[in-house]
Amino acid sequence: MPGMTAFLFEGVSLESVFTPLLFSAVFIYFLAGAIKGMLGIGFPTAAVSLLAQIVDARTAILLVVIPMVVTNAWQVWRNRRVRWVFRSFWRLLLMMLIFIAIFSQLAGRVPVGLLTGVLGLIVAVYSLSSLYLPVLNIPDRHDRLSQFVAGSSAGVMGGLTGVWAPPLLIYLKARGVGKEAFVATTGVLLCLGSLVLFTGYASAGLIVGPLLVMSCLLLLPSLAGFSAGERIRRRLSPERFERLLLWFFLVMGLNLIRRALVGG
Repeated sequence: MPGMTAFLFEGVSLESVFTPLLFSAVFIYFLAGAIKGMLGIGFPTAAVSLLAQIVDARTAILLVVIPMVVTNAWQVWRNRRVRWVFRSFWRLLLMMLIFIAIFSQLAGRVPVGLLTGVLGLIVAVYSLSSLYLPVLNIPDRHDRLSQFVAGSSAGVMGGLTGVWAPPLLIYLKARGVGKEAFVATTGVLLCLGSLVLFTGYASAGLIVGPLLVMSCLLLLPSLAGFSAGERIRRRLSPERFERLLLWFFLVMGLNLIRRALVGG
């Protein structure tokens, strides 16, 4: 396409993004949407982890932002417990949003290889800890401090990598939040975090025309997958699927670390 010679990072052309990547991304985002529909979580982790196997991590992170905003907004609308979430977790939410806003401004300065390695490490460590370590138990007297720690760490990770669910999930499990409350809470936290992340990336000049168009196109398979996942959730055991999903994320995380180490 004349006049549009560069995409965004490291000489990636517009043609190379809108041909094989688009077809692969449609399948990946359908799968990520299905995971989100089944578990209420996992969309950015699945989408970024899979897409980063075929493109650099930064491009994968930027493409996930708009579908992430919409799928989380849809989840919030379906559960409608926003007031309860704000009242219960406002400290966590405040710290998370502040740190996402700050670190999203720095995302463009982080080398792609380092970003790939950090993303892989986050996914791998979360998967291993969820598979083998006992669930933490946070008593009420430590809840205020725990919210600050979980919100801050989630914000740093989210601003740099676009994936901030692991600290939130560890915290919510440690607090013994029930299934429906868990889905409602993650929906609100991830939706608001997505909006701040999108604003931060846009103001930093990281989201340009081709990225914006492709990210919007990926809304369709994302929402289709989300609807399919909701139907599947009524037929499968969420616990069994979540364990398989954690193994899958572990493999993806280890592969991202390998790519970062070998410079691939």
